[in-house]
Formats: sequence, structure tokens, C-alpha cells
Amino acid sequence: MIGRLPFQPSENNYRLRVPLDNVLYLFDVRWNSRDAAWYFDIREDDETEILMGIKIVLGGKLGQTSTHPFFSTRILTVIDTSREGVDARFDDLGGRIQVVIADGTVVPL
Repeated sequence: MIGRLPFQPSENNYRLRVPLDNVLYLFDVRWNSRDAAWYFDIREDDETEILMGIKIVLGGKLGQTSTHPFFSTRILTVIDTSREGVDARFDDLGGRIQVVIADGTVVPL
């Protein structure tokens, strides 16, 4: 299945609990004002780290270098729904900029 992660625009630091294939994952999302970029961490429900410090940038596959089973059946990519071609600014994540996941059960596009 293809869907999007339900990131929220204009919130600088928050946690999402997202069920994928009946397993709950934690996404800690934060704005880095020094870098002017969004980052997130993925953890298992028991707080076990899966991958930390993932920068949200257009193109490529997020987490592709990880060997964690989370990424063995999932691909995370970032899309710009406006086709502006600019990485997420503070107010863009969850709006113009979407993190899309292939496979798993997530919020539909």
C-alpha cells in the first residue's frame, strides 16, 4: 500500500504514533532551525531505536542504508505536491511536502 505519514505543519517538535501492519511505531519529528530542515527518528513502540536523525529532503529513499527489518519491506520517500522542487521549510511538512511510504497500512493519500 502507498500512503503518507501524518506529519503536522508548523509544529517544531512532536511525536507521532503510527500503526503499520498492526505494529505501532513512534516518529519523533523536529525542526532544526540552525540547519533550516526537518528531521525525524523512528522507534519501536518500546522505545527501541530503529533509525535516528533522518533528514527530510526531496528525492532518494529515506533510511535506505538501514538494515533494520522496518526498512526491509518499506520505502520512505519525500514528495513536493506543488512541484516547486524546494525542500520543506518550517510550514511545509505535512502540507506541500509529504513523506510517502510504500507498503504497510498508513493514512491514504
